[in-house]
Amino acid sequence: LVQVEGIVTKCSSVRPKLIKSVQYCSITKSYLQREYRDVTSLDIGIEVREGAGERLPTGSTMATKDANENPLDFEYGLCQYKDYQTLVLQEMPEKAKVGQLPRSVDVILEYDLVDHVKPGDRVLCVGVYRSLPSQQNNQTNGVFKTVLICNNASIIGKEVGAVSLTGTDVHNIRELSQKEDILDIMSRSLCPSIFGHEFIKKALILQLLGGCERNLENGTHLRGDINILLVGDPSTAKSQLLRAILDIAPLAISTTGR
Repeated sequence: LVQVEGIVTKCSSVRPKLIKSVQYCSITKSYLQREYRDVTSLDIGIEVREGAGERLPTGSTMATKDANENPLDFEYGLCQYKDYQTLVLQEMPEKAKVGQLPRSVDVILEYDLVDHVKPGDRVLCVGVYRSLPSQQNNQTNGVFKTVLICNNASIIGKEVGAVSLTGTDVHNIRELSQKEDILDIMSRSLCPSIFGHEFIKKALILQLLGGCERNLENGTHLRGDINILLVGDPSTAKSQLLRAILDIAPLAISTTGR
C-alpha cells in the first residue's frame, strides 16, 4: 500500500461495473453464471480459498451461446454490479518543486468510495500502485501506465473553506467595510512582497470576491464571475501573483498550458 496526498482536478461519472453475469437458456431452462475480473481488481493474484488457485483476470466478452450452441438471454436484473469511478489526483502546488509542473496520477474508486470527493478537494488516498499494460489493436506496445487502486480516501483540510471568526475579526471587517478605499487596502495586502501592479492586484481581488448575476428584461443573462488574462514580459511576477491566490482561495487548482 502507498499513501498519496493531492488535489482532485477531475472526476468521472459514477458507472456500474459488471462483476457477475447471469444468463438464462430457454431451451434447457437453466441459468449460467460467470464472474468478471480485470487488471484493476484488488484480488488479482490472491488465492481466496486453499487449493482454488490464484485469481486471474477474465475475458470481457459475454457469451451468447452455451457449450451446446443453445442461445442465452442476458438477465440484467439478476447480475451483480459495483460502483466505479475514476479521478485525477494532482500534486499539491506548495509541495511541488520550483519551476516543475505538478505531477498527477489516475485513481480508481469502487463500491462505497465513489462520489465521496469532488474537484478541488485536498484528498489523502491509500491504495495499491499498479502498472497496467497499454494495448493498441489487441497488442501491447511495451508502454505501461500507472494507476492507484484506492482502498481508502479521506478529505484533508476540510476546514479550509470554513473560516472561524472572532468578535475582534468581525469588528475589524465592519470597520474596514466603511472605508471608501477598501479596494486599495485589499490590493496592497495581496502579495505585499511584489511592488506595484496595483491594477492587476485589484483585478485579482475582484475575481476572488465575484459579483452578482443579473437577468435583463430581454432575457440576457449576465454572470457575476470574470476571467482575467495576464500578459507580460518574463520575470514580471505573473506566476507569483497567481501563487498568492492559491494561498487564499481554498479550492484553487494550479494548471498550465504547457
